Amino acid sequence: MIKITTALRKISGLQKKIKGVQGGQGAGKTFAILTLLINHASSNSNKEIYVVSEELSKMRDTVIKDFTSIIGSLPLNVDLTGLSTGSPKCTFPNKSFIRFIGLDKEDVGKGLRSDVVFVNEANKIKFDTYRELTSRAKQVFIDFNPNKKFWFHTEVMTRSDCDFIKLTYISINIVSCLR
Repeated sequence: MIKITTALRKISGLQKKIKGVQGGQGAGKTFAILTLLINHASSNSNKEIYVVSEELSKMRDTVIKDFTSIIGSLPLNVDLTGLSTGSPKCTFPNKSFIRFIGLDKEDVGKGLRSDVVFVNEANKIKFDTYRELTSRAKQVFIDFNPNKKFWFHTEVMTRSDCDFIKLTYISINIVSCLR
């Protein structure tokens, strides 16, 4: 059973195409976004969802581990056999899928068409890579740690189609990105 956390409630309330989520360790950002992606894939047929991060090997120890934990707590009949392959993928009975991509290889994700792209730890990838991955996406989630400002703050947060939320383990503040 999934616990409805404040982070999950607040992130699910973001309405714009791009949903930026900043938060430190323990804020619940990645877990909440994965929960929303699983719900979207299981509730809608033929959805193509990509979760991307700097390195696939690190993602296996973090994001994919959280993903399998969430899936295991839900009464879903999904094919998890693809998670142990070179290009990890979870397929749902309704033909939707969630694929995990590491960006540690050149041109990965270039020209990708998708319903949703989740850019995990976006502050570790280049802006050009982000733009290639998300230019054809219908919906984008971006999460990152509050280490320092980067391209999200200057190139994405200022867009009219972006919502931004700042999470901490103590408080949550929502800011509309349009300035």
